[in-house]
Amino acid sequence: MQVAAFSVGPLVGDCGRTSVRILGRADIAAATARGKAMLGRIQWRPRPVPGQGETDWTLPLAFRMNSNFDGSGVVVLNDLLPGVEYEYRAGWVTDENVAGEQLDWARITPGRFRTAPADDTAPVSFLFGSCCYRFFDLNGLVSDDRADKTFGAMLTHQRQYGDVDFVMLCGDQIYADPLNRLGAISAEEQYLSLYRKVFGQPNMRELMATTPTYMILDDHEIEDNWPASASKEDWVGKLPAALKAYQIYQASHGPAMPLDPSGRYLDCDPDHLWYSFRRGCVDMFVMDVRTERHLAETARERMMISGRQEQALVDWLLDGSDRVKLIVSPVVVFPDQRRWFRRKDAWEGFVAQRARILEVIRRNRLQRVAFLSGDVHASLVAALHSRQGGQDVTMYNLVCSGLFWPTALMAFRWYSPMVDGKGRLATGGLWSRYRVELLKGLYSRDAFARVDVTRDGFRYRLYDRRGDPLPEFWLERSWQG
Repeated sequence: MQVAAFSVGPLVGDCGRTSVRILGRADIAAATARGKAMLGRIQWRPRPVPGQGETDWTLPLAFRMNSNFDGSGVVVLNDLLPGVEYEYRAGWVTDENVAGEQLDWARITPGRFRTAPADDTAPVSFLFGSCCYRFFDLNGLVSDDRADKTFGAMLTHQRQYGDVDFVMLCGDQIYADPLNRLGAISAEEQYLSLYRKVFGQPNMRELMATTPTYMILDDHEIEDNWPASASKEDWVGKLPAALKAYQIYQASHGPAMPLDPSGRYLDCDPDHLWYSFRRGCVDMFVMDVRTERHLAETARERMMISGRQEQALVDWLLDGSDRVKLIVSPVVVFPDQRRWFRRKDAWEGFVAQRARILEVIRRNRLQRVAFLSGDVHASLVAALHSRQGGQDVTMYNLVCSGLFWPTALMAFRWYSPMVDGKGRLATGGLWSRYRVELLKGLYSRDAFARVDVTRDGFRYRLYDRRGDPLPEFWLERSWQG
């Protein structure tokens, strides 16, 4: 039997030392009247090394695909070796009873991934960015490939250097409201259809099939500035529909989705969307800054994240490991915008909670901390300087946005005159403790970033949408300042 290619995927998600999650989606309704069936197939092997011959593929592993999750399935591969590059081939069949030796893989293009190293001090390299707008024609199809060209440039970069450990997509992977509320969608099938079109683009698809990819949502996965303008109907209609689609296409292959006790398959829906993971010398905490917001009238009561998430972040920061701590916050933590441009949607509108988080870092003199952000359709690196007990404490915010943002919407970008990039952090009553420094200026065009991290420091390198380097915005810093 011919193994058929997925319509979305395969997509390599969370990839640890000995396991990996891979997502695929197909129109299984054409093959079975049941809601779910063991129609997925995958086999894998260590990637052949030139001159050493090939190892045998494993026996095909069947995995479940579920029509209640848009025909998708996530397979978990276990018992892998650390720091090894694997290749795999994955697809689906129309008969769940077909034997492995009867499978024909001729139409399947192999993907690949590299497991995390066993060394907890190993350097880490990753690509990151956010905000990828797409144009659609009157038939609802992607009508402009400029967004996918950015992923093509990232794919070329990975092929050229071969040392990228993972990709981090920091929000607005889709735009469910491309014309703001005028063109916003609200039904579950609309969200699902949008994901199929976006994640089905060729370059994005190949990048995600060959490089572990982590994701988190921002507002446009639901609607602009969610939940500032949400109605009662939106909370019971639009939000559940958006989160169901998000869970299927962005969360299911990541650490937020619980596995069964044996770690072999997805067990249940997540009760929160934030998550953490570890690779080499880096610990990552990926914040959900959208679905837990509390929009109180007073600044002290406003919450960007829930108290539970805040406590989890604090516990993670204070685990005593002295490891590099990278915190993904889809909205920028600092710098603030200048007074005339400030808005309540970003952390500058949630100053009390931001102050608590920054104070944890300052008071405990944590020296290897940086935030990764998007949202603002510009790229920059900012430092936040403070002191505690006679010791300098510096943290960083690395920003890359957007991967593609239309020229027609140039007004909706950050520009240098809008940003308070020098002086004291002006909000939250902490002006005497924190000094902001904008490093290397601000780039207000499409770009993706590469970050190389060691225990000693980091290097931030920016590339334009075509993959050409932008060395005037490159930066290398020691964690000790």
